[in-house]
Amino acid sequence: MVSTLSLSLKVDEGSGLRARTADLVLIDLPMPIRTPRLLLRPRRPGDGQFTLAAIRESWDELHKWMSWAENLNSFTAEQIDSRYRQATGSFLERDVIELLGFEVGSGEPVVWCGLHDIDWRARECDTGFWVRRSAQGKNIATESANAMIRYAFGALGMRRVGLTHSDGNAASRRIAEKLGFAPQGVQRGANPLPGGLRADRVCYARFGAEGLPALDVHWCEE
Repeated sequence: MVSTLSLSLKVDEGSGLRARTADLVLIDLPMPIRTPRLLLRPRRPGDGQFTLAAIRESWDELHKWMSWAENLNSFTAEQIDSRYRQATGSFLERDVIELLGFEVGSGEPVVWCGLHDIDWRARECDTGFWVRRSAQGKNIATESANAMIRYAFGALGMRRVGLTHSDGNAASRRIAEKLGFAPQGVQRGANPLPGGLRADRVCYARFGAEGLPALDVHWCEE
């Protein structure tokens, strides 16, 4: 099961110190995010080798839903580490928050997720994530999404969380339902897929963490 959820986070302009902060590097992003089974922390150089292994393991499903999964032979550990080095800079500048989730019991990397296209003034961004094939069937996707939503509302002060998935992705639809999102409509042909294909984007929204499945979530500076 590969989940390709997207979140859109929105909060009224000027509704807190962070919204008024001109210097984005001063915005507090406490990390890591911890749940009983997962530790989510920023991706960094050195993560490329096991990311490549997870991509190879999960390729059939990634190639179905992820727009970046066009050619397996184009991925190398060095290329991924180079990308993560750039992501480290983007995280420090608060442009992109790309996270990697480890299963606490085994120490294995199991979920890749993050917050992207962040507009701090409007408090909007998008996110997506995927779970490696060997970790599927354990509710890892649901737990990581639950944690990220709670982080968005609790740590970042968001007031609206939107969720989207490509039409036909039943795994993503089930997660949206489990997390209590309300349908908000469909955007025709809005999601790009591998091979030049496109899918309708199914949209949902939440306006607080109330009603989420119970989950013990903590975040703090390492």
